[in-house]
Amino acid sequence: MITYFKPLEDPCTIPEVQKPFDLEVQLPGSKSIALRQLLISALSSSRSKLEGIPVCDDVDAMLRTLDKLGVKTTTTPHNNVYIIDPENLDLSSNVKLDLHMSGVSLRLLIAMSGLRHGITRLEGHQQLAARPNHDLLTAMSSLGCAVTANDGKLPIEIEGPITSGQVKLSSHVSSQYLTALLLVAPRMTNGLTIRLTEPVSSASYVQITTSEMAKRKVEVSWVNDLIEIKPQSYGGTSILIEGDASAATYHAALATLHGSKVTITNLGQESNQGDLNFLTLCERMGATIERAKDTVSIEGPKDLKPIDSIDMSNMPDAAPTLFAMAPYLPKSIHITGLGTLRHKECDRLGCSAIELRKAGVTFKEGPDFATIEPSKTNGAAFNTYQDHRMAMSLAVFGTRTHWCQIKDPACVSKTYVDFWKDLSRIY
Repeated sequence: MITYFKPLEDPCTIPEVQKPFDLEVQLPGSKSIALRQLLISALSSSRSKLEGIPVCDDVDAMLRTLDKLGVKTTTTPHNNVYIIDPENLDLSSNVKLDLHMSGVSLRLLIAMSGLRHGITRLEGHQQLAARPNHDLLTAMSSLGCAVTANDGKLPIEIEGPITSGQVKLSSHVSSQYLTALLLVAPRMTNGLTIRLTEPVSSASYVQITTSEMAKRKVEVSWVNDLIEIKPQSYGGTSILIEGDASAATYHAALATLHGSKVTITNLGQESNQGDLNFLTLCERMGATIERAKDTVSIEGPKDLKPIDSIDMSNMPDAAPTLFAMAPYLPKSIHITGLGTLRHKECDRLGCSAIELRKAGVTFKEGPDFATIEPSKTNGAAFNTYQDHRMAMSLAVFGTRTHWCQIKDPACVSKTYVDFWKDLSRIY
């Protein structure tokens, strides 16, 4: 039987997978690491070489922004190598920056604006304009910046420079607030002391931040709720960006759901990315995982095993992937730690419930939790809400159900341009 898969069509029809597969996949470079290293490079004392930067909309937004701030970037087509020269970084003029749909870039540039003496106006797509920044902007104001915003949302204007070296911060809505302040703190005249007022959400992403700072010999002291960063210099260096662990969840899910094997060639067991813990979740479902320094292999089981409950607070970007798998598990699963999903590109908890219910899934949601039952599924046409993770997770779901369609499939370009090409290889 011939399977027809035309991912460039809108809507894109997802055929059922009809036989096992054995693939090697090279993931796009980690967007989270790439955006952090691009900002660090702009703040460094000399040029940096970044290899493995992913080709995606979020990176494009950051590169355009840095170019407008006078940071020179040269590229080579081989392995996505970027040379970042910060010599002419503009910290004085008034500028207008368009972050398009990149939430991470927006939060990083909000903090970087505090190093500037001019007025920085931040704008973006209407989807980005709906995302909250209130706690970060409150912190910027207490650090001495003049802040004008629309109830914590775009458009935002910030006039620096930062004059204080101490701040209280709430980052329960997004760990990106803390990440942003950490990354710019070494360039502050007096360094920065951060007093956390609440536990950090998605703490694994902050671990990525401190790890990437350490690659540039910058030290962070963190004891209980007190974080201290002394004035330091980021040195220019060469960095290889590893594969994106969030992207890996889709391939791990596909291998697990279909009793198949996927080997990821540019992500290994030494990674600090929290979403790599999704592999442990697949093991609990019966998958066999082989981990090496630079690679990882996932081989799915003959029969899926049940999972009673799981806390996803340290890998929230992987939660939609789990939603896609849950209806095929033999017993119901209770998923907690989902509060931050309400504040992503869309309400990923509420929107996932809406879409999967179309396909016959019993999906019960609460403020920060979900219970999903084993379900007799049917085909459906899914909305993606201009959200790349909605599109990719719903595509995973569709590979085990007859006739599902993904509307606006091009939205995956935000982080994973080749997703549909890679997905087509399983057929």
